[in-house]
Amino acid sequence: MINFNFIYNLFLIYAMTKGFTDRENFIVASVIMVVSNEMKKVSRDTRMNILQYIRETKYPSVTDQDWREIANGIDNHKKDVFQIMVKAFHESSANPSTSSDKALATLDIDMKGEIDDIDFDELKSIVDESDDPKLREYYLTMKQLKRDFDDDRAK
Repeated sequence: MINFNFIYNLFLIYAMTKGFTDRENFIVASVIMVVSNEMKKVSRDTRMNILQYIRETKYPSVTDQDWREIANGIDNHKKDVFQIMVKAFHESSANPSTSSDKALATLDIDMKGEIDDIDFDELKSIVDESDDPKLREYYLTMKQLKRDFDDDRAK
């Protein structure tokens, strides 16, 4: 059983100590609903109702329009981050000299360590929605590299 009261109180303590605006606090709450493994276990409707309760009790200045903008912003940002990740994976694999970039080299090591956890179906849906023609190429390269990586590990 998920203890929503605990999660909510933990969130409130964090939010109150940082001095965020109501909108910023609501953004944090919204992101928690999207990224928390515990929150992902409950239905989307329940998560929306939790956010509605949080908004009404703690952040009433957040309007319906604000909420829509926040939700759209989170969705768009998530897509942007996935696109960046796919492109970085492609660059590090296609051109090993880019590993001289410390951040990219660290990302390459981390991604290889967690490649089994990458949700390729979710990446595909983002690629399919994208207007970036190179993104599909990058995605296909990434899938092929995963297959190659899996084959190397099996040897």
